[in-house]
Amino acid sequence: MEPKSTAIYEYLEQMIVKGDLTTGDKLPSESELCSRFDVSRGPVRAALDKLTAIGLVYKKKGGGSYVAEQGMDSFRNVMLPALKVNSVDFNEIMEVRTALDKLCVEMCLNNHEQNDYHQLDEAMKAMVKEVKNRKAFFEMDRAFHTAISKLTGNDLLHNLNLLIWDMLQSNARKEYAGHDLEELVTEHKRIYKSIKENDVELAVLYSVRHLKKIVFRRQTGPEEGAETDKKRWNPWLFNTL
Repeated sequence: MEPKSTAIYEYLEQMIVKGDLTTGDKLPSESELCSRFDVSRGPVRAALDKLTAIGLVYKKKGGGSYVAEQGMDSFRNVMLPALKVNSVDFNEIMEVRTALDKLCVEMCLNNHEQNDYHQLDEAMKAMVKEVKNRKAFFEMDRAFHTAISKLTGNDLLHNLNLLIWDMLQSNARKEYAGHDLEELVTEHKRIYKSIKENDVELAVLYSVRHLKKIVFRRQTGPEEGAETDKKRWNPWLFNTL
């Protein structure tokens, strides 16, 4: 039997999803919900706290919970816990990330003449400057790739990319431990240069290869991966992809 707080949570969530309650509307009071579900205030407050935590509602001083404005941040807050609970495999995440990065690069360069590359420029400079900073590398990597998705001008695509990076957060230490950060920076330089030169094919090629190398290194281990990198990933042997 499901917890009483879950039933209350799903009831209120459905009211918001169906539009019975819209942005700014006040939710039923705690006493009303207690009466409706024949429960104490504990389960009601637990349900309201959960809705607040994921950004669907907010509380006002003086009492009452209200429907929050529903943006992409709410979408990510709802999706991320569900995906974490289901323990999505790292390789599955990287498969989706590869498809998203390829699309992001293509759409970014569709807007090449109108793009302001300042954020991407700064991300690349930070990565070069902090090449020895292993602890900070995940955030710099994230900043680089999300700068590209931002330049697509597609908010949904950008937020899907942010969601993927939220999921990768728990893998950050494993992903960079033992790997040659200078080589990772070199890979990003190739992607960056291709984007700035508006070379779609080369930018996509380097983006896909970069992600395939991350998976390859993770599967083989840093030392074995380093030994075979030059042979396996020669930039001129396009058919190795």
